[in-house]
Amino acid sequence: MTDTFILQELITDNLPFTVHNVKIDTFICQRDLPLLFLTHYDSLPKNIKTDKPLGDFFAHATQKMTTHEANALLGLPPNTLKPATHVKITGTSVIVLHDFPLALHLQFTNTAKETQIHYGDDLPQFIQGEAKNFLLSGNVNVLHKSTTKTLISVDLSDDEYLITPQESYSRLPNSHALAVTQILNTLKYKSPQALDYLTIAVVAKVMEHFDNHVG
Repeated sequence: MTDTFILQELITDNLPFTVHNVKIDTFICQRDLPLLFLTHYDSLPKNIKTDKPLGDFFAHATQKMTTHEANALLGLPPNTLKPATHVKITGTSVIVLHDFPLALHLQFTNTAKETQIHYGDDLPQFIQGEAKNFLLSGNVNVLHKSTTKTLISVDLSDDEYLITPQESYSRLPNSHALAVTQILNTLKYKSPQALDYLTIAVVAKVMEHFDNHVG
């Protein structure tokens, strides 16, 4: 006889998952990358917007340009527009439920956009905030070896997928991966303490990477 478990219920049952590792795949922290002209324009103070209405420059709204190029297009003195720092963080983490045993290989990012932009000098604090507010998305790989436990994934449409025991990771179908990441992201938003073990590990890894490569 085997016991049957639902993956999405396991990750919300306050069970003792721990972090096996965190890896950084992408870390962009770069100043003054090209931005949409409209983004540059939106950062202007109101008095300049009044003097230089957007309608006069609307043909350029979706063009990407540096701060220097936007200043020149607007006919503004140098440094009127302040350059932003662009931040993009992606990585992976493995969380483990040793008592099952079960391991989930997850992907995370600080933003679904190309980058998150930051104005100001408190860059370490901003990076820390971006790391803390990570989102889980993308592929989910499952390591399930036990032949005495039946593990089933249930997606957001209540379709079931049997996760067969094997010695290596298996990738969940996209709809089931989405169910896992959505549940974890919701849990992180509504009950952040439930995922503190993962948040602390991600922040520590990101800040270590920042200190070694940027700070």
